[in-house]
Amino acid sequence: MRKLVSVLFFMVAVLGFGQQTTAPDFPNEASSQAATQQTAVTPERPVQATGSVVYNDGKVDYVGANAKFVITAEDKGSGVKAIYIMVDNSLSGKYVDPITFATEGKHTIGYRVEDNVGNLSAFKMYEVVVDLSAPETRIATDKKVVAIGDALYVGKDTAFTIVANDKYSGVKSVEYAIGEGAFGAYNVAFVLPAQNGLHTIRYRAMDNVGNVSEVKTYTVYLDLNAPKVELSVDPAAFEKDGVKYVPAGARVSVSATDAETGIAEVLYSLDGGDYVAYNFPVVLAPGTHTIKVKAIDLVGNVSEEVSLTLVVDAEEPTGSLVPAQK
Repeated sequence: MRKLVSVLFFMVAVLGFGQQTTAPDFPNEASSQAATQQTAVTPERPVQATGSVVYNDGKVDYVGANAKFVITAEDKGSGVKAIYIMVDNSLSGKYVDPITFATEGKHTIGYRVEDNVGNLSAFKMYEVVVDLSAPETRIATDKKVVAIGDALYVGKDTAFTIVANDKYSGVKSVEYAIGEGAFGAYNVAFVLPAQNGLHTIRYRAMDNVGNVSEVKTYTVYLDLNAPKVELSVDPAAFEKDGVKYVPAGARVSVSATDAETGIAEVLYSLDGGDYVAYNFPVVLAPGTHTIKVKAIDLVGNVSEEVSLTLVVDAEEPTGSLVPAQK
């Protein structure tokens, strides 16, 4: 007879627990108070996560790999008989061993405690997010990056930003190193050392439960060399007393070269006017003119300004016949 009563009691306890399967959230305050008044079971401690970093964002716990969840309970009267659990809204019977999860994402552990005289605690629900994924990272720049073949080129004062995103617990820290230097904390955008040539940036990120991304590398060529420009005149100027003379119709040409990335544009200014794009040789009107030119390469380096002052002599020479004196 006593065995039959015990079996019936266990069925009632499990059925009472099972009634909560459609309501995975915590009971409201009123129902919790009522349940406490009807039972002599001491309120149990929350579910404890072990074997992993535990991070709480103010709303929910996050854990990493190898996390195990332990439920403990105590009773000041007759003592704890059993803890009944429901994992991810599925009845799992009595709690025996720590609970683990093989998949990442949100999981729930519901539980209630029975003492040795049949009192049942209020049903409680513990929610946790298992985060098994490291942050994703990438590098961004505030200026144009030029790709030539397999190489990437940037100009001076290019600022680099490391962007990190994490699917679950959020990014805790980002680190980077330049060349063979040691890793240091990344907080703000940075620029490369002012040294022309190849530079390699290494970077990684860690989330709030300890997942660390693989070290990524970003190699760029820092181009600090400005283009060079030259002016030429066809036909060549004739110089007299420091003044350069050219005939009407003379053509002024500009040539520009760049040792690294190449020329993006060539500009010229005539007689103090605004700089405009140079596309064809310039033919000057009669008179005195000053032409200034400069070139810009593909990463924004600007050449030194070169200028040339010319006098376009369009007047025909005059002559007269003077009789020779005897």
